[in-house]
Amino acid sequence: MIPGYRRRGPSRGIIHGMILSGFLMGVAGGTEARADPPAPSAVPAQPSPSAPVPAPDQSAPAQAAPAPAQSTSAQSAPVQAAPTQPAPVQPAPAVATGTLPAGSAQEAELGEEARAVRLLAAQIGLRAFTAPDFRPGKVRHIVLMRFLPTITDAQRAEVVRRFRALAQVSRRDNGQQVVAGIETGVQMSGEGADQGFDQAFVMTFNSEGDRNYYVGRPVVTDPAYFDPAHEAFKKFAAPYIIGVLVFDYELPAAQPQHARHASAPRPGLTQQQG
Repeated sequence: MIPGYRRRGPSRGIIHGMILSGFLMGVAGGTEARADPPAPSAVPAQPSPSAPVPAPDQSAPAQAAPAPAQSTSAQSAPVQAAPTQPAPVQPAPAVATGTLPAGSAQEAELGEEARAVRLLAAQIGLRAFTAPDFRPGKVRHIVLMRFLPTITDAQRAEVVRRFRALAQVSRRDNGQQVVAGIETGVQMSGEGADQGFDQAFVMTFNSEGDRNYYVGRPVVTDPAYFDPAHEAFKKFAAPYIIGVLVFDYELPAAQPQHARHASAPRPGLTQQQG
């Protein structure tokens, strides 16, 4: 030991550097240091357990410490959600195509007779399909209506009046009448099989061509070949009706007098005369 030298422990520069390091760890980065950093060659020693660590300087401006959300880029970056696989798209149901008129309902939703009628219209053309002489003979056209529960008596009466008026206002371009007759009545059956239908209309046509011209959409879609009066009625009555059932049938043609007696009578039955 050199004479006159007294061991004083770690140098003040090292101790000062350790205290400064503890201060910077206690306060967020960005606070200005008020002492020179330790020399590069000095190796900082572990602080003594009894060495006091000064509290953060309260005189430092509050805005010197950045907001916690901006302290690290990992905290400020938004969390990216993992990409999800899109749900499989179900293929649309196949729409029937072919010779059906444009705008008609899907063939799968139609009955056999309805498909046959629309196919016939596409094959022979709408001019022939709606001609007054196309398939002459009496045709019944039955329409059952179920009205809106909130319909008033006046509104219902107006729907019935306009329907019955079609017997007069439904005409072709040359003025020829389309409807041969209309009957109507209110449901009065007590069998409980009416399914809620309120009003019945029974119409008669002199040919299938007249029936086709009157019906129009959805069978006939070209306005040149259907009744504009019936189309106007459907638009008027639609807000008051929540259900419609339509049934058509052909009346058998009257057989000649001699045809009924052509076959021999069955045993045990008396042949009628006249």
